[in-house]
Amino acid sequence: MSFYLSSFASLRPIASAVRSACRFNSTTTGSARYAGQQSSQQSQYGQRTINANKRKQARALQNRSKFKEEQRVQAEGRALERFQTRAYQPGDIYAPHDLSPPEMKKWKKPAPPSTDVFDTLQLNPLDQYKNFSMMSEYMTHMGRIKHRSETGLRGVNQRKLAKAIRRAIGLGLMPSVHRHPEILAEAVRSKLKRAGF
Repeated sequence: MSFYLSSFASLRPIASAVRSACRFNSTTTGSARYAGQQSSQQSQYGQRTINANKRKQARALQNRSKFKEEQRVQAEGRALERFQTRAYQPGDIYAPHDLSPPEMKKWKKPAPPSTDVFDTLQLNPLDQYKNFSMMSEYMTHMGRIKHRSETGLRGVNQRKLAKAIRRAIGLGLMPSVHRHPEILAEAVRSKLKRAGF
């Protein structure tokens, strides 16, 4: 704030004093203003870092919730895979009807054993005709001999096993139209035990 006082000669020394005072005041207020600006800039910078941290935390929370949602969806998919009995290969074509429970039941087949049990245990199936519990494992609940694809036996042992089952039926050791009564009674007992009786 300088005054144009050059026309007043008597006031020149006062004018220079006023100018210097004004300059001094302006520089002090400027430095104070600069210090105030610095503190306001620092507070703005601090505010910006706080806002940036809040944004980071919000982003992390959003990413975490996305991750949890993806994990939940994957867990549901894995739960549904347990009920899916058919293993689909890349390129297989299927309709929505193929994913229904009745269609899935058609594909539900237990895998046959990969090794022949009688060879592993070094047993002759013909000698086991008295062992009705073993023979009943190779028969259906209606008394029919299971196919070789279900038993997983070699052809030789499958034929020997069939002969042993027919021998046991002929001797009256095993019934021909259902499982052995002792095995049926054991199944009923285990079912009652599971039910809590």
